[in-house]
Amino acid sequence: MKKTILNLGKALSKIEQKEITGGMLKDFDPCPCVATYTSHEVTTRGQVCSYPAKGTAFGGAFPGGRCLGIVQSGSCCPEY
Repeated sequence: MKKTILNLGKALSKIEQKEITGGMLKDFDPCPCVATYTSHEVTTRGQVCSYPAKGTAFGGAFPGGRCLGIVQSGSCCPEY
């Protein structure tokens, strides 16, 4: 166990990195701003909108997943 802890600082190969992250896509955003969306109610924050999620960080589909956001400059953008 001590040896494993001491080796945490070593550089990892691409294969080792993929094993640790589970093969997740780098800088993946399932809910980017989009121009095609469904409009919902208007709140004090603005026009609420939603649209289908792009997928998962592992490259798979996200069945039924939707992103929720606010309309900004003609695009639906998530609030985070």
